[in-house]
Amino acid sequence: MSIIYVCRKCKKSYSKTEYAQSKSCMSCGSFLLPTFNKKAPCLSNSPVEIQGVERAHKEEENVLFRVAEGLRERIERSKDYEIVSEKEHDTQKPPSVFESWIWRSEYDEALKFEKQMLKQYRDKTLEETFPGKVISNEQGECYEISSSCCSNFKNIVYEECRQILISDLKVLSGIGPVSEQLLKKQGYKTVEDLKCHSRLGKQAQNYIKLIDTKEVVSTQKWLWQRFPKSHPMLHYLAGFCQDHFAIIDIETLGLSERPIILLGVAKPTRDHICINQFLLRDIPDEPSAIWALIAQIDPKLSLITYNGKSFDVPYIKQRLAYYGIDAYVGNPNFDVLHFTRRALKPKLADCRLETVEKYLGIKRDINIPGALVPHFYDTYLRTKNVGPLVPIVEHNKQDLLTLGTLFSKLYEEWQ
Repeated sequence: MSIIYVCRKCKKSYSKTEYAQSKSCMSCGSFLLPTFNKKAPCLSNSPVEIQGVERAHKEEENVLFRVAEGLRERIERSKDYEIVSEKEHDTQKPPSVFESWIWRSEYDEALKFEKQMLKQYRDKTLEETFPGKVISNEQGECYEISSSCCSNFKNIVYEECRQILISDLKVLSGIGPVSEQLLKKQGYKTVEDLKCHSRLGKQAQNYIKLIDTKEVVSTQKWLWQRFPKSHPMLHYLAGFCQDHFAIIDIETLGLSERPIILLGVAKPTRDHICINQFLLRDIPDEPSAIWALIAQIDPKLSLITYNGKSFDVPYIKQRLAYYGIDAYVGNPNFDVLHFTRRALKPKLADCRLETVEKYLGIKRDINIPGALVPHFYDTYLRTKNVGPLVPIVEHNKQDLLTLGTLFSKLYEEWQ
């Protein structure tokens, strides 16, 4: 009797060597559970050896059974999302912004929509549904969907950015609100005025040097030491970047250690925003899709994300490490979630992107809750019907567009 490792979802079997390389199914990304292979032949004919082997197998079987049962229980207890009834809204506050939860009505509507998509796209191919192309790179192949649309993306100009960044004397260590007022009464209106100060001059000179050389990462680190990451000055810092941005958003099969199924990147220009989405036709396309995104992100570009510092970027790095791919993902990151919480939280029920869109007056033509993306993709894998991919691709595209709009609108909120 030998041990094999079986996927809990698609029942595909893996050897011990394959399990050592990956604890997840290469087909669907689900957990692998240790199971006895009762068909394995017994190589020994000695009664004593047979009894010893049987006892060892029985003990190992008991241990593995307990381990497997514990794992199954943890899997069943761990839900990627929670369905919340609107009737409970008055007595039960919904979970925090990035604990995935769905209103019951949204969940029911999504399932109806899924059936509609399956029917509408029953005989459609991927190419017919999403005009795009299969691309190849050193990591394999994936499907690229490109589009372009008008954009109202606006960034602050460098001159205004610089003035704001030097006007708050509290950027220097040792200066608080009281001492700032005293210094301003003495004629030190900006950090630049402090360059000749006997005590603060050296520190002021170092800060001004960062500003004048437009060192985004170094200036971010400096400001993080003095202010919370949601401070408007960290948003105004984007004036260093002119229009050199890449807005990124990913869709995954779960909250951790599951494949990324779609990676989107949008680059705003003066009047338009150009979008590239890299879609997995099946799980083995993942390394190629990630590599295709990395190729789009020049080290000189700054990223715009929504919870990207905690989720998107670390997740991409995790999947790169999983495949043993060495790639640079250390671009400056303007995480709009931090600024949104500071500027809009008092005005919103929560800071989910869908809620922010309602405040901004943005309406989605096709939408599903983000927490249901894994369910829709799983339906696509099982049925080979491209219908469930439609709302996933549209959801990702709209997230990218909304992020560009929100990034620009926040400047108005600070004023």
